[in-house]
Amino acid sequence: MKRILFLLILLPAFSCPETSCQTMAARTWEVCEIELAASTGLDNPYMECLKEGGNAYVTAKFSGISGNALSRTYLVPGFWDGGNTWIVRFAPPCSGSWIYETMSPDKGLNKKKGKIEVSDWSVEEKQANPVRRGFIGVNKTEPRPGRYFTYADGTPCLWLADTWWDWTNRDIRFESFKNLADTRSAQGFNIGQLFFAGNGWGRESSLLDPDFQHPDLEQIRRVEKMIAYANAKGITMWIHAWWTREDMKNKIGGENIRRWWRYVIHRLHAYNVIWVLAGEYNMYNYGGFPLEFWTSLGQLVKSEDPYDRIMGAHPTPPMWDGGAEAPQWSTADVIHGQPWLDYNQSQCGHARWCNELIPEIIREAYAKQPAKPIVVTEAWYEFIEGNPTAMDIRFGALSAILSGAAGHTYGGGHVWRAHLPERPTGAGDWPLDTSFSTNTLLYPGAASLGFIAGYLRSINWWKLSPSPEKVLENPSSYCTSDLLSEYLVYLRYGGSFKLDLSRLPATRTFACKWIDLVNNRVSQTTAIQGGRIVEVKCPEDYPGFVNFKDWLVHIFIQ
Repeated sequence: MKRILFLLILLPAFSCPETSCQTMAARTWEVCEIELAASTGLDNPYMECLKEGGNAYVTAKFSGISGNALSRTYLVPGFWDGGNTWIVRFAPPCSGSWIYETMSPDKGLNKKKGKIEVSDWSVEEKQANPVRRGFIGVNKTEPRPGRYFTYADGTPCLWLADTWWDWTNRDIRFESFKNLADTRSAQGFNIGQLFFAGNGWGRESSLLDPDFQHPDLEQIRRVEKMIAYANAKGITMWIHAWWTREDMKNKIGGENIRRWWRYVIHRLHAYNVIWVLAGEYNMYNYGGFPLEFWTSLGQLVKSEDPYDRIMGAHPTPPMWDGGAEAPQWSTADVIHGQPWLDYNQSQCGHARWCNELIPEIIREAYAKQPAKPIVVTEAWYEFIEGNPTAMDIRFGALSAILSGAAGHTYGGGHVWRAHLPERPTGAGDWPLDTSFSTNTLLYPGAASLGFIAGYLRSINWWKLSPSPEKVLENPSSYCTSDLLSEYLVYLRYGGSFKLDLSRLPATRTFACKWIDLVNNRVSQTTAIQGGRIVEVKCPEDYPGFVNFKDWLVHIFIQ
């Protein structure tokens, strides 16, 4: 995402009411950056200016004075960026003229004024990069309120994420991240799940010192560069600020956790990101905290964010030892009713039997009220090629989406663990391909999910609801439909099935399109009539075809 530096990109000055200030130009949802210099030096601004219960040390009020921005206001916190430097970031949500004024007890940071002239993206520019449509939220209107995500302009957003856990590691080169973002963007992924953690998977990927009192500003800026680049490629970053550890309550403490979360929000709120309470937040019995600590932290994050973006929590499953004391297959099991929780997440775990639980987990979360989107944010990874197979990866995704999920998250290859030539991790306990002879970004499962997402985005997927009862005489009853004119069916093992169209007029003709998921192509399209129970037969079936495939069947009115 393009950054507009207040000190570097300035247009001619103009007169603000009662003072002079500067003008900058921006597009909607771009990150506008205002750099300020404090007049008073502090020993440790991170600790001194983020005290419990206190306000941000510097804030800026942005007020819309013309165009679509007229009468809109945002109060935005700033953050310390080393020495006497403070920065305020703003992502203008609509076009028009905005003016701002800063507020701070420090005179060097106080009453700084300026103006931003904001223009819209074209339709073509938005199509090229969905991030230009704004932050991701939950759909609140018909059809299917509460069931899927949209961008700020109302465009439906099918979640297709990749797992980028440890890419905050200091040894990882930006060019490696650029290759990752370029590849996933081209494949159709639109979410990257990333640490921005005070306590990463080791010191080399932690953004705070061992005492949790000093942020590593140099590494933070490097990670921000990654976030900005991913946004520029159309990828929203899914950010969690902590990874739960054993006895976190005593080893880190609630105050340190809250302080870092506030700092993260103050730094990143203008980027296209999604907040996640913590990675595996319930692990080791909530890290030694009572559940109320985490729910109050969720409320804090919500209240601190000027954009009120969506918020979730990433759980660990009961099948791990660390998840057994606070069991939940999804956050819907425990915290669904929390007002700050906008969507539910599930981690099924990394084994075939866990993968088989996905449709059941999704159905149970989908049944909860009020309606909230549900997404599997950690599934069975595509570890070494062939284990699991691409077919297993597709089952996890399609059984979830056709059971009501708002999308799916992939993990696999060298990516999930950030296993790279400049930073090899070894296999550890996992069946990881440790060689670099295979480009694991191109694993069959990843390519297949990109193809599936592309097909779904070509139709009105968000209008379809789970309809497993419509599929008869096939064990794969994964179906979503509008019950009148459109059906999507996932056949895990191919074969034939019967579809009940008896309540529809016999004069109604449907197209039946078979999507070959092994070869990522549409195989054939035939016609069927309504007014009866229709038998639909796979174009490749036993015994003529010994090697079975999984198929997606799209039936719709011609």
